Amino acid sequence: MSFGPYLAAAFLLWPVMAVLGGQGFAPLLGLAGIAAVAVSRPRLPPAPFALIGFGFIAWAALSEVWAPGHRALFAGSLWDGDFAVRARSLAAILLFLTASVTIAATLRASPGPRASGLVVAMLGVQAATVIGLIFVSGLVLAAVYGEDPRRLQEGAQNISRNANTLALALPLLLPMLVLRLKIAGPVLAACLAIGAGTAFVLFGNDSALVAMVGMVAAVALVALMPHTGFRWLFGALAGYIAAAPVLFAVLIRALDPVAHYLPASFRSRLWSWEVVIARTSDTPFLGHGLGATRTWKETFATRPDWLSQLSDNWTNYPIVPGHPHNMALQIWAETGMVGAVLAALSLVALAFHLPRPSALRPEIRFAVAGLAGAAASIFSFAYNLWNEGFWAALTLAAAAIILWHRTVQEPPE
Repeated sequence: MSFGPYLAAAFLLWPVMAVLGGQGFAPLLGLAGIAAVAVSRPRLPPAPFALIGFGFIAWAALSEVWAPGHRALFAGSLWDGDFAVRARSLAAILLFLTASVTIAATLRASPGPRASGLVVAMLGVQAATVIGLIFVSGLVLAAVYGEDPRRLQEGAQNISRNANTLALALPLLLPMLVLRLKIAGPVLAACLAIGAGTAFVLFGNDSALVAMVGMVAAVALVALMPHTGFRWLFGALAGYIAAAPVLFAVLIRALDPVAHYLPASFRSRLWSWEVVIARTSDTPFLGHGLGATRTWKETFATRPDWLSQLSDNWTNYPIVPGHPHNMALQIWAETGMVGAVLAALSLVALAFHLPRPSALRPEIRFAVAGLAGAAASIFSFAYNLWNEGFWAALTLAAAAIILWHRTVQEPPE
């Protein structure tokens, strides 16, 4: 039995999970992982990048032991219907395992044009949904979330997360349209890119816009370096993680002379990163422990020098709002140098594990590069490091590329 139809079945729910805000991607990946175990057996031993990646996850899980206010493994009960896995460490391990078996099963999937076509269709449905919200978002928010400001804010956040998910789908759709549909494809791709970019602007989703820039930059790198582009791309991402505190300290210092010209939201982000870097220096090797940044609740009231540059409604706003909104800095803050080195080494191993871009068909090599560039951009500005929805969606998108690669039989151009 091939895993391809099961993966395609998971993508039937991709647009639904995206509309609901993305957190449903984690249980969806869990179901895909269960199917993967049932129909396929991964090759052993695992690739070096997977082993090192698991080393990072294991270290992060261990760090929860010394994290302040760490949670119990479980909460609630099955009997009462409120059972939940509360420990971030266990959730991270389960997500890594399901992601690993899903990718391993896809690597052994038989070619399946119908399955691949269904995946493309579902990504297209999600793109149409996001672009369609340009015209009906107000009506949808009012109909679904009512007039409660808090509920409306929740709805707006779901739309924003849906846009971030589309930013992960664009690197798959655009190369496929341009390179597989020779006549209408480029026109459709241009309409999709313009529509998505317009939606991101109107929704105020800066991370999705930056993801489009990251996608283009990564694709350009691989186009210019068809033999070593993946190594440079993933090597650069590894270096970014390894040197994140230094890089962002330099960025903050460079922007200091013009900081008062920047929007308040961006200045608050810079100050958040400054606090995280300072906290990281307290325990640079081991880190503060998994989930520690959510316990840093100091508000701008504790920093009158910064508050004087903001309006009064920032007084009780946390300087670090739950997490740094930069996963590289969060890796350093919570897992220290040990975690950062393991994460970086995993990417270096992946860079040397992937085939040369020129060995893949153009739409496949550009999809791999574009997905990496878009994911790195969202990684840098949007989610908590331990956001299961983001990582699950990224895994499913990577699995879709692998399925397409195994389906398309023509030699690379």
